[in-house]
Order: sequence, then C-alpha cells, then structure tokens
Amino acid sequence: MKRIQSLLPFVALFGIGVFALITRLYRLELPAEFVFDERYHVPAVRLMAENDPRAFEWWHGPIYGFDNHDWLHPPLAKYIQALFFQSFGHNAFAWRLPSAVFGVIGVALVFVVAQLAFRKISLSLLAALLLSLDGLWLVQSRVAMNDVFVTVWLLAAIASYLWYRRSARAAWLLPVGILGGLGLATKWSAVFWLVGLLIWEMLGMLQKRTLKKIPWLIFSLIVVPGVVYVASFTPMFLQGKDFRYFIELQTNIVRYELLLQVNHPDQSVPWQWPLNLTSVWYWHGVENSDIYAFNNPLLAWFEFGAVWFALSVLWRTKRKKLTQTLGVVVMIFAVVFLPWLASPRLLFYYHYTPATPFAAILLAYWWHEIYLRAGKPYFKAAFFVALTSLVWVFWLYYPRWIGLPVTSAFSQTVWLLPLR
Repeated sequence: MKRIQSLLPFVALFGIGVFALITRLYRLELPAEFVFDERYHVPAVRLMAENDPRAFEWWHGPIYGFDNHDWLHPPLAKYIQALFFQSFGHNAFAWRLPSAVFGVIGVALVFVVAQLAFRKISLSLLAALLLSLDGLWLVQSRVAMNDVFVTVWLLAAIASYLWYRRSARAAWLLPVGILGGLGLATKWSAVFWLVGLLIWEMLGMLQKRTLKKIPWLIFSLIVVPGVVYVASFTPMFLQGKDFRYFIELQTNIVRYELLLQVNHPDQSVPWQWPLNLTSVWYWHGVENSDIYAFNNPLLAWFEFGAVWFALSVLWRTKRKKLTQTLGVVVMIFAVVFLPWLASPRLLFYYHYTPATPFAAILLAYWWHEIYLRAGKPYFKAAFFVALTSLVWVFWLYYPRWIGLPVTSAFSQTVWLLPLR
C-alpha cells in the first residue's frame, strides 16, 4: 500500500503531462498556413534544414514565402525545429511539433522547480496543473516561435540553481551557466534572468563574506553563457563565415532592434500582461476559427493576486529559508517581466511567456498555504471551486487558442474577454 501511495504523485504528474500533450497535439497541423510570426521563423528553419548560408544573412528579400526570414534571433530553437522539419516533413505539424514537445517539458519542469523550492508534492503538482491550464503557454506551445524554448532553458537553469543552493556545491553553478547559455542562444531576453541570478547570488556572497567564490560565479554566469552563445553559431562558421562576420551580424541585430520604428494593431504595454488586458490576433480563419494569444482570464487574475500575496509574505517573514526559496521564484518572475517596462522596442503579449511558469508556482504556493494547509472544510471547498472554475474557463476558451470553429452566437454571447 505504501508503495502504491508513493507512486501516486508520479501517476498524477503523468496524467497532467498527458493532458498537456493532448491539448497541444489536437489539430496541431491546422491551419496549414503560417500563424503569426511563423512567416518569419519557418523560412529560417527551412534554410537551416537545407544548410543554406542565407539563414544567417540579413540583406536578402523574401526567400520562402512573402516575408523575410528570421535572422534577428539566435539560432538554437531554429536548429531544433529544423531537425523536426527534416524528420517529419515540410508541413505545419512538423514545424510546430517541437514547440508542443517543449511545452510539455515546461509543465514537467515547473513541477521540478516547485519541488526543489518548497519540497511539497501537492504544491508542485498543482503548479504543473496550473501551467497546463495557461492559455498563453498553450498557444506558444502550438506555434513555431522561440518563446517556449527559451522558457524551458530558464526553468532547467532555475532547477539547477535551486539544486546548487540545496547542495551548497559551487560546481552546480556550471550547469546553470550552460543552461543560461542555451537560453541566450535561443533569445536575447535570457540575459534578463542571467543578470538577475548573478546579482542575486553576488549579494548573497557579499552578505556571507564568501568573496572567494565571486570569480567562479562570474565565470559560470557570464563567461560560460557567452561561450555557449558563440558556439551556437558553429554551423555558420562551418559555412565559411568568420568571427568578424559574427560581430557584424550582432551589430545589425542591435541596430535593427533599437532603430526600428513601427506600430502594430496588436502591440501592447507590459503593465497589461499580468492582468490579461490584451491579446494578439495570430490567425484569421473562416467560421469564427481565429487564433488569439492570451491567458486563461480567471487564471491571470488569480496569479496577479498570488504575486501580491508572495510579496506580502516576503515582507513579513523572518524565516531566512523561505526568503531563499520563495524569494528566488519572485525574483525570477520580476527579472523576466519588469525589464520590458523600459524596453524601447515593439512589444506583444507573448513576451510575457517566460513569466507564466513562475506565476503558476506562486499561485500554487498561495493556494497551498491558504486553502490546503488551513484544514478548514470551507477553505478546501473554496479551493476546489476555484480549480474547477479554472478548468471550465480553459475549455470555454480552448477553441480561441487553437482555431477551432464556433458559431457566431457562441462567439458573441459566451466569451467574456473582448477580442479584436
């Protein structure tokens, strides 16, 4: 009996993973045309699959399709997508499948991070379940972009970091840096959490006066990610381009990001993201089968409350251990979200994707502390009502996240969130 009970958490996690996988794979091949930024990413993926050096060249006009290929982002996610593109065919299912796989991996890693932070199985399972009900995470797991990939490297890096904090072995900072480098090789925004971890850990070392560890910290979280980032361009170097060209490419990326002055009907400002006050229209189909990127409306508001609950706990607590666990989760949530407030570039709701797993962990912590540990029947009843409501709202909006056709009456009378 004890053996069966010990297996129950893994069975529950497996069930959550199956749910996450099915909701991502269902109708993944539809629409067969490009969805939102796939029109930039997929041509680049095809060029990489064909080992075409133009994948790293910025001066070309459209090569495949009607838009220029994506040369702005680092190549790692596109390598992974190119591998699936070669293995499963030149079709929408093939170019979206890696995002779906990484989306499920992200759900599992949320369980790992929450377990390493709080060591409570029920809390960790709840965090994984909440992320599987997240609409933005679902949509980004069904489109050939790079946000889910960079977030998975982030989650893996934080899991390694929490293990480093638990073991107190400096060697564990090395995999944190390697995973950070993989994140940086996927999207430049990974620098936000690398700098956040560096400052957080350096402050701890200064407080403990363990200054001898600072050189190793700098090597692990600055030098190692930089080396991994440069190494991610190895196929480009093998195609004959030298390091001077590499620097020129990075310069053009920076120039493009800083000088581009455009507007988009779906652009948003970061303060709207935690409140789910915006959406991105990804695809327009017939019979009300549009695809929008936005969160589960009820989940977003619960998570917004959870962030404030976590801040209030950290403000009041005198438990140093809690500061080093809950504090890490809050810090990462902050460093992947707050820098966007000062960004000069065009922004969309999908830039909030890396924050969503940590918002799910904070909500799981809130509900676990207030509702499940309280022991009062009406508290537990309130928790199950809230969780049931989240599941119900998830299925209510699921058609809008995957482009499932609905009737006009359903679209106009059931959906509460105004969508363009």
